[in-house]
Amino acid sequence: MEKRVKRSSTLHGLLLGYLLRTGLACAAAAVLWFGAILAVIETGFVLPAYSGSDAALRAMEILPEMSAEHFDASALPELCRWVVLDTSVAPGGDAAPENVLATNMDSRSLELALGLDTPPLYTQFYRDVPLIDGTLCRLQYDFALPYADPALRGVLPDFQSCMTVILFLLLAGVVFTMTRRTARRLRTTAGQLAEACRLLAGGDLAAPMPGPTRVREFDEALQTMDRLRGELAQSLKTQWAMEQQRAERMAALTHDLKTPLAIVQGNAELLAEEELSAGQRPLVEAILRGAGRAGQYLAALRDVCTPQPAPAASEEFPLRPFCEKLAATGEALCTPRGVRFAWEDHLPGACTLQARQQDLARGVENLLANAARFAPRDGLVTLACREEGGQILFTVEDDGPGFPQEVLRGCGRTFATGDAARSDGHQGLGLYGARTVAEAHGGRLTLENTGHGARATLAVQAACAGHA
Repeated sequence: MEKRVKRSSTLHGLLLGYLLRTGLACAAAAVLWFGAILAVIETGFVLPAYSGSDAALRAMEILPEMSAEHFDASALPELCRWVVLDTSVAPGGDAAPENVLATNMDSRSLELALGLDTPPLYTQFYRDVPLIDGTLCRLQYDFALPYADPALRGVLPDFQSCMTVILFLLLAGVVFTMTRRTARRLRTTAGQLAEACRLLAGGDLAAPMPGPTRVREFDEALQTMDRLRGELAQSLKTQWAMEQQRAERMAALTHDLKTPLAIVQGNAELLAEEELSAGQRPLVEAILRGAGRAGQYLAALRDVCTPQPAPAASEEFPLRPFCEKLAATGEALCTPRGVRFAWEDHLPGACTLQARQQDLARGVENLLANAARFAPRDGLVTLACREEGGQILFTVEDDGPGFPQEVLRGCGRTFATGDAARSDGHQGLGLYGARTVAEAHGGRLTLENTGHGARATLAVQAACAGHA
């Protein structure tokens, strides 16, 4: 059986449907409210709204036979509110308190009756009935739902007002519920759009886009993002293929240059072994130096063109033995050059580190090799290992000429070597490799001059996993 696909709607249709559903729900709530009132009337707890009018009509049949002096209030229906006015008040005219001869009204109702006024929430009705002695009886009633039990009148709140408040609360609840339901759907839809934007911003071009929102405008936006993702992926694939081709051509050119360079260097070495004049020897030595530097340039170019292997998996390893191996490597790099080496251990006891061990070792060894090259003979290279602020810091310091300003500004970017004071043809690849390792571990490479040399600090975002 095929899976049934839900139809999408426009944003206009969604909002129109919200209004329609809300209106129908409010109408249904009003019908239920009205049915509840009828049910209460059927139980006899309250009287119908026309009960006041019926009581006034019965009273109008009895009052013409009464006078102010012989006024029998007990003969009138219970729901009747009345006031007897003297002969100076005409039917339908205003009266004053001094015109009142007798009444069963409270002060508020009497004030309204004398002026033939009505309350602000509903209409009050009046009937003026002349008595046989020329006085006037004014009846007051309203179209409302009175309590059937006289003892509850004046004790409980007005039933009609209470039911009106309940109706307003019921309608407000319906509107709130329908609005919340529609807002939840729009929030879910907005979340799908945000997730799609997050995938594009994060460069995750292989993950599937969020499913349809069933809102046409939003689905069109998602489709546009999907097309953009496909075009971006194709563009990156094409760019990667071009980079691969360029790297392969550069690698081939580097390989081809090795042969003529070897011929030049070999012939220059043969010439250097011959008896040369005072003017010829500097020229041959210059050729040898140039050939040696060209070989270094080719080696650096070959390193750049060689595809980098996938990064090794992170592993947990003891930190102190790792640093001891680094110190041994530093000693091996410095001794042949006549440079002294020192290791400063500031690690907090026995601890382990979670990192890519081989990559981290290569990054620190690049700094050690760089310092050993530029430290003067009988100079000093120092490796310091410590934990600080949740990071592991590997600091390599030498007393050489220091970093040129170009290198400090480049801070380990490829081909940033500065002037000849600290450049031997390696084109800054050692610093670049150290910077790459640091950033791969969530850290950074910091370069600075100390006034009597250079200092490089490789920091990785990895605190000690345990302490002894």
